[in-house]
Amino acid sequence: MTYLSFLKSELLAVFYRKQDTINALAFFLIVITLFPLGVNPSADFLEPAAGGIVWCAASLAILLSVESLFKEDFNDGSLEQLIASGLYLPITILIKLVIQWCAVIVPLLLLIPLFSQMLFLPWSIVHVLIFTLLLGSPALFLVGTIGAALTVSLKRGAVLVLLIILPFYLPVIIFATGAISAAQAGQDYSGQLAILGAISLLSLALSPGMSAVSIKASMN
Repeated sequence: MTYLSFLKSELLAVFYRKQDTINALAFFLIVITLFPLGVNPSADFLEPAAGGIVWCAASLAILLSVESLFKEDFNDGSLEQLIASGLYLPITILIKLVIQWCAVIVPLLLLIPLFSQMLFLPWSIVHVLIFTLLLGSPALFLVGTIGAALTVSLKRGAVLVLLIILPFYLPVIIFATGAISAAQAGQDYSGQLAILGAISLLSLALSPGMSAVSIKASMN
């Protein structure tokens, strides 16, 4: 097996297992739709809260997507074959993660203008929301991958992943919503965006290696 053949197989796997991606996007849509109905549908409430609503929904949808990242491969034995293939496991994990990120985040970004109008977020702020998702969502995927790797051999690991990973999501959510709030107030938000980028880069440096070690430990 080569990295190119692995890339092709992962693209096909995402296509044939698209239900996981659809579930994550559907969950995001349900949260965005029901929140105004269940709390307060007025523009005065939703406009300042829009950034937090979108990011909380996105975080949970990403967690739902990442939790099953290795489950199917573990169940059908392909994860064990991947470990024995001779390919550098952190790189294969990163390839798998990039494909999953594209499958979830790209459709989400395309729908953001619609969701923003549902939450009365001004058009002048939409690009800031998109920037925060582009810079912050990789960190959520990368951190979530570690939790998915730690619990890959557990039959009911979803709750455990939630408990392990959610505390590490908080800094990303705080700085992302802080950037959006600063933009709404007419203040500079470049510092928050820089911190989001730094968190994603740090996660990129740590996550593939830690996930590989966790998977090998879980397989033993």
